[in-house]
Formats: sequence, C-alpha cells, structure tokens
Amino acid sequence: MDPGHLDDVLPQWQCQQCGYPGCRPYAEALVRGETTIDRCRPGGTATFLALADRLGLDPAGFTPPVPDSPKRARIDPRYCIGCTRCLPACPVDAITGARHFLHEVLFSECTGCGLCVAFCPTDCIHLVELPENPTPQSPDGPRPDLDVGLERHRAAWLKYRHERHRVRFGPPPPADPESGSREVLLSEIRMMVAERRARHAARHQEKPRDPKS
Repeated sequence: MDPGHLDDVLPQWQCQQCGYPGCRPYAEALVRGETTIDRCRPGGTATFLALADRLGLDPAGFTPPVPDSPKRARIDPRYCIGCTRCLPACPVDAITGARHFLHEVLFSECTGCGLCVAFCPTDCIHLVELPENPTPQSPDGPRPDLDVGLERHRAAWLKYRHERHRVRFGPPPPADPESGSREVLLSEIRMMVAERRARHAARHQEKPRDPKS
C-alpha cells in the first residue's frame, strides 16, 4: 500500500505524539506493520476509524485515542530575546520573527502541539486552553460530513505549511533539546544580550542633530 493513502487521512499536525517525527513517517510505519492505528491523538476517533478502514483492520481490537483539549501557543513579549530557536521547532511554520526581534505565534496556524515550548531558553512560550468549537447542527442532528470536510481542508493546508517549513529549516530538530550542549545555548544567549546592550549604548552615544543645520 502507498503510505500516501494513509497520510491523506492524518490531521497533519506533525506533532510527534505518535512517536514518529511527522504524519508521513507514521503512515509509512503503519504500512510496514511496525505500529498501530491508535497512536494519533489529534485525529481522535475519526482518524482512527479511517486508518482501520484503509488498512482493513477491525477497530474493535484497539482503543480510540482521545484528543487533548484544544490549545494554542503564546509568547510572552516580556521575556522573548529573539533567539529564533523556536522557529525550526514549529512543524507548521506558525511562528514569525527574526533574530534579535520579538517573535509571535500566528493564532490561525498554530495547532497547539507544544513542540516549541521545550526549545525556548527563557520559558516565554506557553500553551493556553481554547474553548471547543460546537458541532454544526441541522434539523436532523449533527452534521459530521461538514466537520470532516473542514478538517480535510485544514489538514491539506497544514501539510503545505509543513512542506514549506522543511524547505526552510530541513528535518525537524530532536524532540529533546537537552541532547545538545547546554553551554552552547547559554553562550549564545549571553552573546545576544551583549549585542543588545552594545546597540543600546551606541544609540545613546549618538549626538542629536542640530535642527537648524
């Protein structure tokens, strides 16, 4: 089976909650028979049943995963130092910013996966709870088809953002940032603070222009 046939029904969060570095690797592992269909928590029951159907498995032999309550990442502007370490960590390019400048999370693009949190050296990124969206109703009850259509559209958009992100930053960084050198991180932060102080001092040393000249 083509892994893309399974990747098409995954939510494309690329959140690594399944134990794989993205939706496509998880789909490939399913095709190889190395993992189970109950690993995708963001996809919930709908994705679980879709995977079972496409693989010809009996879903009764598994427990459907329960999604977490919806969240979004937020950056506290008081503590962001513009180190850019969160940028490659976001799998769907939902964080904007440049070195030495304040970063911001794009609310509409963030999936709340939380992968960026561990990479922030100043702990200025937090996940905030969101109210759940009500299920669209009709005179005959819920309309799950509409929900599925909207989710498929969003999944396609997230997949596009993920592919664009990989072009910019390459493979995702290790899920455990502590696997790198802590001293390198601290040295980089000290250097950035020193550069900021130098620019601040230089601005104050500049002589004001004579308005008559």
